[in-house]
Amino acid sequence: MKKTLPLFVFIICILSCKNNEKKEYDDEKNSSTPDQEIKNESNTANTTTSLSSLDLAMEVDNFIICKKTATKRNDCRNSITKTITKAFDLTEFSDPKLGYVIYDSIRPIAERSKNWLQLGTINQESIDQALAHTNRGGLSLIIDTAETYGHVVMIVPGDTKKSGSWDMKLPNVLSLSNYKPEKSFSNKSLSYAMKKSDDLKIYVRQ
Repeated sequence: MKKTLPLFVFIICILSCKNNEKKEYDDEKNSSTPDQEIKNESNTANTTTSLSSLDLAMEVDNFIICKKTATKRNDCRNSITKTITKAFDLTEFSDPKLGYVIYDSIRPIAERSKNWLQLGTINQESIDQALAHTNRGGLSLIIDTAETYGHVVMIVPGDTKKSGSWDMKLPNVLSLSNYKPEKSFSNKSLSYAMKKSDDLKIYVRQ
């Protein structure tokens, strides 16, 4: 009996050590290391917009050059849809002949598509909503619906600034002006591109 007791105690000690080692291994396996936590944060913290990789100033320069050398009526009239398509990787503005549809085709396409939502007439609430959508990486357009070939501008990421002529805070826009190409820009307020009107409608791509 005296010889059996030490052997029994020895076996219990061995089993106890193995259980402790397994517990420590499981704890390490289930816990995240600092490197893993940083990697996970980097995967979820990507808030850059789709426009971040596109040089809008260069798009404006290319458009102005295109208009100066244009020989046909439809030359350069698809510049805004080309820019939008490149920035947001869209297919709905593609055209088999021109490459991209001309700008006056944007509105009917947006109104037929379930991917687009019209926010209605411009006011501070709708402007703020559209800019928030843009700052999240979305596409927001303002279209002059008063005529078939109404001007189209794209809201660019950033903040709103007070406009005296509009008596409200407005975002900056990309404006490629087909009638006056030299007036095109990518970093000025909406008030430089359009006059305040109930005919201006905001469209956002969902």
